Amino acid sequence: MAAMITPGSPVRLVPGTRRRSLNLAILFLVILALLWSLLFHGNIGHGRNVKPDEIRDPFDAIANNTLGFEKIFAISPVQRLDRRDAIVLASSATGFHVDFIDGFVLEEDSAKGLNESKKGVEAFTASRPHANAVQRIVAAGIASALILEDDIDWDINIKMQLKGLALGAQQIPRINSPESNATTDSPYGDSWDVLWIGHCGIKCDGSSPIQLMPHDITAMPSRYLPPYSYDPPAGTGNNVRMACMIEKAACSAAYAITYRASQKILAASTRLTDDDNMDFPDLLSGLCHNGSLECYSSYPSLVGRWKGGRKEYSSDNDQQVVNSPMSHSSGVMYSTLGNIEHILDGECAVRATIDDAIVPELIPDLFEVPHSFLQWTDKRGGHERAL
Repeated sequence: MAAMITPGSPVRLVPGTRRRSLNLAILFLVILALLWSLLFHGNIGHGRNVKPDEIRDPFDAIANNTLGFEKIFAISPVQRLDRRDAIVLASSATGFHVDFIDGFVLEEDSAKGLNESKKGVEAFTASRPHANAVQRIVAAGIASALILEDDIDWDINIKMQLKGLALGAQQIPRINSPESNATTDSPYGDSWDVLWIGHCGIKCDGSSPIQLMPHDITAMPSRYLPPYSYDPPAGTGNNVRMACMIEKAACSAAYAITYRASQKILAASTRLTDDDNMDFPDLLSGLCHNGSLECYSSYPSLVGRWKGGRKEYSSDNDQQVVNSPMSHSSGVMYSTLGNIEHILDGECAVRATIDDAIVPELIPDLFEVPHSFLQWTDKRGGHERAL
């Protein structure tokens, strides 16, 4: 027989709505306990907590407005407003920001105490702004900076090209030192001192692995490259791009340096005398060659030259045009400045700078980092590994 509930009985009925709420609360606590248990045991199994940064693509920083470096500087005389305009326009079109460092033109008769020869004056005029940029990096404690000259042009796909170089700059040192597996905050790794991305010739370190991209449509065919100071590295050719550790390079159109490298460069420059007549690219190349700096580069150069058309007038009649050269780019396949009107008009495709390009018109949004692989030789023979 069912128990009787009389007035004053300690037994109370729980209303239906309250009972359902109580059941839901208990269920929620059970689920929460299960989730906590799974996370707890998962963390024990992995030995540490998983941080959000660890699952982020390490190359994403290259897409930022400093291309994965802390700063970007362009060396340009204040008188060359046309070149500054071009640098600002091209960098805005490709999504990065440039700060200027003043270059200058030094009159020969004002070069007192330097070296009164014309060669000495020219070397000082060309090299001192680079030294000023290095000095600024050291003084401000800048972790890394990309330094550009002001008469350059680059491919509209520069960020993807830099991702390809970053892949090699990270992996090549690991072949040389297999025990090195340290993580890094830099998309280019922690091993490099110099990334020489704008040059007129390089010589690869013969003991270094090389990174090959055999089907890079942005690599300018050899017959269209401007004169280089060194022979092409073995294995390069039409639409083949290579990256390697270098022992020599020529020209300083564009290069990235770390804080540590900047200190070494500044120290080396203070030891130069007026009789040395060494320009900045030679100084930097010498530090790569003697092992003071670990230097990497891409062949062909990722940066080319831009020749802007400037109207010149006769001295006796300011309205008579003597020469009006055409603007043109050299050394890059899909020139940013050469395509600037198309870019500003919102067109999807850009044009190649040569008539017989494999892809005469390219939609940059569809371009990805080309397939690449490493090649190296050791005591056991030759090796190859896909990246």
